[in-house]
Amino acid sequence: MDEHKFAEIPSESPLLNEAVKEQIASVMAKLTQDVWLRAVVDCADRKCMELAAFLKAFARISPRLHLELYEPGEAPALEEEMECGDLYPVTGLYLEGTKFSGISFRGIPGGQEINSFVIAFYNAAGPGQPLEEAVKDRIRAIQGKRSVQIFVSLACHYCAETVILAQHIAACSPQIKAQMTDAGLYPALVEKYGLERVPVILLNGEHRLTGGKSMEELLSFIEQDGIKNK
Repeated sequence: MDEHKFAEIPSESPLLNEAVKEQIASVMAKLTQDVWLRAVVDCADRKCMELAAFLKAFARISPRLHLELYEPGEAPALEEEMECGDLYPVTGLYLEGTKFSGISFRGIPGGQEINSFVIAFYNAAGPGQPLEEAVKDRIRAIQGKRSVQIFVSLACHYCAETVILAQHIAACSPQIKAQMTDAGLYPALVEKYGLERVPVILLNGEHRLTGGKSMEELLSFIEQDGIKNK
């Protein structure tokens, strides 16, 4: 990472006013370990630069947070791990510096998705939202890699709830990745998958679930037999 490339990006974001920062700081104070935000951003893209400013401002909220910014092609292993493809920006949450939590965000987590973004830290590196032991056992029992992509609208309340559930599952299992994708930023993906409404959950790029779901419904979808593993 060449820090000089990103030095001129402001460390403030309109998504993070002082009241919001205080609320986020109260959650970050509960973290039990540090989190590294590792993001791939295209310096020539306006949305990528908006995300970079948001992440710089966000990382300043707590000493538990660390930020690394990369340009496309600069960290190919990282891009593969976060399933960037050729679409940016993408941000992943990492523990112990290099351990991928399985949680990533494609786009800027504004609107309702700022809630899922903040709760992702709490679930990945803090006490975590409570889960019944039976649910934990089911998550631990999942074998084979699962890639869960949740297409959202930033104004959709049900989308944020679905992202939180999927990423909570990912935080509990090294077999599972869960990525929020802002459908409004990627018309090519909307066309590719024929998306007409959100949230839409794709499992390993082919199995589809539409609409807001409960933990039971989402977990059953991820558990289903006959999944093509990647």
